[in-house]
Amino acid sequence: MHNTWKRNCSVGMALLMGGSLLLGGCGSNGAQDAVETSAVVVDMKQAQTGKLTLQNSFVGTVSPQEMVYVIPFASGTVTDTYFDVGDQVNAGDVLFKIDDSAAKLQLEQAQLSAANVRQQADSALTTQQESANIQMDSSRVQAQSGYDQAQIAYVQAKNAYDQNYDDLSDQIDACNANITQLENAIKAASSSVSGGNASSVVQMKTQIETLKGTKKQLESSRNSLVAGLQQAESAYNAAKSSMNIVDRSQALSQGQALEDTKKQLSTSEQLANVGVESAELALSYYTVKAPISGTIQSKGVEVNGIAGSSNPAYTIANENMMTVTFQVSEAVKNTLTMGQEVTVERGTTSYAGSITEIGVAVNQQTGLFQIKAAVNANGSDLPNGVSVKLTTDTYHTNDSAVLIPYDAVYYDNTGSYVYLSVDGKAVKTYVTTDLFDDTQISVTEGIQPGDTVITSWSPKLMNGVEVTAPVKAEE
Repeated sequence: MHNTWKRNCSVGMALLMGGSLLLGGCGSNGAQDAVETSAVVVDMKQAQTGKLTLQNSFVGTVSPQEMVYVIPFASGTVTDTYFDVGDQVNAGDVLFKIDDSAAKLQLEQAQLSAANVRQQADSALTTQQESANIQMDSSRVQAQSGYDQAQIAYVQAKNAYDQNYDDLSDQIDACNANITQLENAIKAASSSVSGGNASSVVQMKTQIETLKGTKKQLESSRNSLVAGLQQAESAYNAAKSSMNIVDRSQALSQGQALEDTKKQLSTSEQLANVGVESAELALSYYTVKAPISGTIQSKGVEVNGIAGSSNPAYTIANENMMTVTFQVSEAVKNTLTMGQEVTVERGTTSYAGSITEIGVAVNQQTGLFQIKAAVNANGSDLPNGVSVKLTTDTYHTNDSAVLIPYDAVYYDNTGSYVYLSVDGKAVKTYVTTDLFDDTQISVTEGIQPGDTVITSWSPKLMNGVEVTAPVKAEE
């Protein structure tokens, strides 16, 4: 409205001055020269660069920064309540209790079940240990019996070897000596010319064959002694090794079996313990505690009444810090940032705050976005539910925008324009403007920083007239 009035006045004064010039044409030339040469006195200011920031105000609603609705996990008859509306509570305080008789029984059952599982596990381990010990003893007895028999056989074979081996070797040597002697005698008899030795040669050959048969039997007996000793010694060593293997294998087998059993029983015990923990947790639900510190805003339970999950039992608000919720358009939302400073006014008192939440979903009914700001005030300063005025920065130019006084801009049918002072004359210059407030306006096209802008209006101000700045009074 202000600039529209300036635009209309400037057009009217231009017509008025045109009429004056026509009338002046009938007068003297000296009067006309005086009008043409008189300069218009105007205020001037150079265009500067800077940042122009706009502020917008919104109506918001106050609420506690932290508010919780206490809804019990368990249902039942309320036996005790400890706080009423307006009371202060601390986190962890017991708000009320629900009859927990059934939950206590369930806990006792779970504890008994867990104890029974532990007893069964101990019994199973003991039984398995005893069975394993019996089996190990039986295997060791069998191994010991085999070892003892092998040891006896080895001792017998060793004694037989020691007693008979040398004697059999001597007898074999004697047979060899006799055979050699008879063979020599046969050779001697065969070389004799007398034929009476023929029968003697036959007898000696017969003796040799007999000795060879005896020798063969003796060698077989001696070989049997050696083989028997070797076999007995091998059986003895095998039995001794078997004893050691039985001890180790039984120990390993027993240990592995016990470990497997322990793992299985451990799983059963863990399941039983989970049952106890679950019952303990269920029992804890019957004693309802405050999750935060604050003031009781509402109470929905009474002694002998029924508590459940359908309605909040208590509402608790932490009013040390308050929150203001307000609605903005999408364009304004896009100018806001987290942590941005705000000023909240209630009556004549102002409070500082900052934006803590910027909504991302539009309200389908209002078409606006919800914004929240934390305010440095408590519930006594800003009660829950009151309406307040909130002001914060919104639109702004860049840091190097061209800024001129708002009153320097005029408007006509072509657009917005200013008067620049160029070489002592007013030059009408059309400009493109952007943001403005009550005192400044930003110009994006038409003038440059440092241009001298005429900032005051005069009925004589028009394109091409001479202009001059006011003469400062001498002090």
